[in-house]
Amino acid sequence: MKQTVLAAATVIIWLCLAPTSLAATLDEIKDIVEMYYYGDQPSNIRQAKTLNEIINQLDEYSVYLTPAEYKDYLNQYASASPTIQVASLTAPINVNNVQSQMLYGDIGYMKIKTFSAHLLEDVNTHWARLKSQGAKKLMLDLRFNGGGYVESAEQLLGFFPKAKDAYNLKTRMGTESAKSIPAKNTFPADTYVLVNRYSASASEIVAVSLKDQNAAVVVGETTKGKGSVQSLFELENGGALKLTTGHYTGPKGTPVQHVGVKPTIYMKPGTEQIGMHKRLVMADLVAKNYKFIKGPTDVPRQKIFNVEFTQAMNFGPADKFNKMELVKFGSVSIRTNKKQANDQTMTIQPASPMQLGGEYMLIVHPGILGANGRHVIQGTYTPYTVQKTTN
Repeated sequence: MKQTVLAAATVIIWLCLAPTSLAATLDEIKDIVEMYYYGDQPSNIRQAKTLNEIINQLDEYSVYLTPAEYKDYLNQYASASPTIQVASLTAPINVNNVQSQMLYGDIGYMKIKTFSAHLLEDVNTHWARLKSQGAKKLMLDLRFNGGGYVESAEQLLGFFPKAKDAYNLKTRMGTESAKSIPAKNTFPADTYVLVNRYSASASEIVAVSLKDQNAAVVVGETTKGKGSVQSLFELENGGALKLTTGHYTGPKGTPVQHVGVKPTIYMKPGTEQIGMHKRLVMADLVAKNYKFIKGPTDVPRQKIFNVEFTQAMNFGPADKFNKMELVKFGSVSIRTNKKQANDQTMTIQPASPMQLGGEYMLIVHPGILGANGRHVIQGTYTPYTVQKTTN
């Protein structure tokens, strides 16, 4: 039995091995399980007569790979890192693995699909681009991220200034602690990390580590609860045993396996990005002493907004009037057409129909000059929700 070996060497060994009896394979697997398996220990593994009897006593992530299945696995991932211990079996290369965009309010948004081997370079590139565009805050989206390489999780944690530690790994040999890998191009201290029930493995390592160290705000719903690590053990018959050999916890020992990571701020599934963006924008406006004005819900997609002032105003040319803007939550300030209705009213209308069910906000900034020479000293903000159907 060999626990770590390069793919090419594995194929040669498999071709040279003599046939192995089922009894010998069973004994080999029993020995491995008794020595390395981490979890509730099987009570009658020595009495097992078949492979299924053994595997059925283990957790859902421990599986037996036949010689053919293991050969296919090696062929598929021959170009991947030879390190066997990973947080999930797959970490596919995807040129669009990291995506980013700017949101209204100088907020950067970055989505990571999986913890690939080249995640460090991708995150560096995207965060540098967002900062060059004026990002002062960041939303990091790990929703639907099923995991990947543990080292990539350590690297991502290094972008958080307060995340000095990465995780603890509990195995039959004891508990090992891992540090994050410091990055030069760090995230803001108040970064928000989005997760959901499909965030698993390496995503959960990051989330629980950030929570344990108060290094970021975790937003969304409780994660999947896959905090185990699997190791591949080559068998004498040419197959392999993928076995759970440890459980990850946060740096303070907070468990993940079967319980998941509970968010700091709970949000309903599907609302995390828009909801957090809305929350951040409104908090910033409140800090600037803008006044909240309640707006209607279920407005038409081509709604015309009429903003009336209590006195005559010097708006100037309507097409150059920049003290009013319509913001789409989860996005940016959208393009609008403006028209002065009279000396006290300015009309603003989206240049294209708003999104069905979308959430928007009309912001009127201070500084508008009145006909009497005085300026508007307090801005206002009014949220709107667009109708969900065209009926």
